[in-house]
Amino acid sequence: MRALTCADVRRPTVEERRNEILEVTCQVVIERGFGATRIADVAAKLGVSTGLIHYHFESKDQLLAETFQWAAEADLARLHAEVERGSTAVERLERVIHLYAHVEAEPAWMLWIDGWGEALRSPTLQKISQELDLQWQQVLAGIVRDGVTAGEFRCADPEATAWRLTALLDGLGLQVTVHDGLLTRDQLLGYVRRAAATELDVPEGAFERAAKRVARVVA
Repeated sequence: MRALTCADVRRPTVEERRNEILEVTCQVVIERGFGATRIADVAAKLGVSTGLIHYHFESKDQLLAETFQWAAEADLARLHAEVERGSTAVERLERVIHLYAHVEAEPAWMLWIDGWGEALRSPTLQKISQELDLQWQQVLAGIVRDGVTAGEFRCADPEATAWRLTALLDGLGLQVTVHDGLLTRDQLLGYVRRAAATELDVPEGAFERAAKRVARVVA
């Protein structure tokens, strides 16, 4: 059997290495927060030198900003994929609500909560955070408009409804994540479904029926 040589071992591409660094930085930020994260912490967790991190990112500020952007784009990709699976406006909206209710249980929510706080002090993170929130709101507004067109919803101002539902989801998700035992995931789902039913003039049970269809598909 031929022995492996250096030529047989494929080195990661620049893009692969950058993505690896960004993924590990996400983990460190979740553990330590944006303010306490150091390049040395990322290098240690990745098992590389700080010089390698600096080779790909000029500064800690650039690393943290690109990490936040990278995580935001991953979340948006997951959101769009989930919405596309819905066959009706009610089901698409239920999928967004369901996604929120389950994402809040993940450690990644700590990154967003900490990121919102850092956005108050960092213009770069503020811009990324604003773009992320706007895109989530636009996805919801698009679902509401489609539902009105299809006759599923009655809503005079889809943009305003989308903002109110987004704010409710963010606020309840924060409470469930930060204040252990204050609210349950089922309560979050119930409160948001009730608000959506009122906003869109549909029976609250429409979302619960959609949730059962989603559960059968997943199962």
